[in-house]
Amino acid sequence: MYPVETRKNYLVLTPDGVGSTYLQRALTVYLQFAELDYWNTHELLNGLAVEDGSLYKDSTHEYTQTVEDICNKLLITGNFLVSRIAHYHVLGRQKLREENYADLYKECNRKFSTIIFCARDPFEYALSWGIRKNSGKLNVYSVAERIETHGVGVKEPIDLDHFQSKLDQYAEYEYWAEDNFTIKHTVNYDHLHRNVDSVLQSITGMQHTTFLQQYSRLRYLASKNQYTGELLDDICEMHNMIDRLHRTKRLPTTMPLKMNTMANKRSRVTNFDQAVETYNNWALKGNRHAIVTEEIISNKIDTEKQIYADR
Repeated sequence: MYPVETRKNYLVLTPDGVGSTYLQRALTVYLQFAELDYWNTHELLNGLAVEDGSLYKDSTHEYTQTVEDICNKLLITGNFLVSRIAHYHVLGRQKLREENYADLYKECNRKFSTIIFCARDPFEYALSWGIRKNSGKLNVYSVAERIETHGVGVKEPIDLDHFQSKLDQYAEYEYWAEDNFTIKHTVNYDHLHRNVDSVLQSITGMQHTTFLQQYSRLRYLASKNQYTGELLDDICEMHNMIDRLHRTKRLPTTMPLKMNTMANKRSRVTNFDQAVETYNNWALKGNRHAIVTEEIISNKIDTEKQIYADR
């Protein structure tokens, strides 16, 4: 057990679609493995509730809670938190009413001593959103749901105007995060899926390991009808723990599954080459992100095969 004074609250920043849901759930589970009682509230801007001095997720409130109310809930509650703010929720709320978000950002910088910036290659980010627009699913949480949503043989174009808008939104997210928060860590989507324990060790300063990497990989393989009996007892223990945390409101959902690898996306998206061209034109207008080449795409596919292959 780690002493109370070493504990800190964690806030994840995201444009959504960069692995933030997986990171929040994984971080909460990782901390629980160290016998630290953390609650994952997920998004702060679309519904919170308080019970016995503990803050937890209650999505029924949606956008009805004011910034002042959210700040007050953060102020009066004492349970240790893993939380999130998505830039698109700020934009969505601003369409409904004017509020002083500077007060919220100030309170978040006070409450959360560890603020994490979620980063992802903008090309893959926008590509994933193109597929999400077609499927209607932001995340999938079970093997059956992934099979239903992303089954083998789906071929479809993505909306390139939507793809372009997501690239622009990613750029806006970068500036918003840098301008308003004291960022302590940047977590890259690829690193998170390559070695989740290493990422969590870096964020927390702890050294223990879990079976999160194997748990996520084996669930993805099962959704591809590739089964293996490795680490069965440990995986069952992990599954039971996650279920318990969900039932006791410490996790608002269970762990999401990886939806699509780069190989999946390339075979699924019929206008993939046009998406590459659209992205490269966008990237060349700025100086933050490199263009995408055939070599980069091939290397990404090979890397993901090492992570998600049935070995």
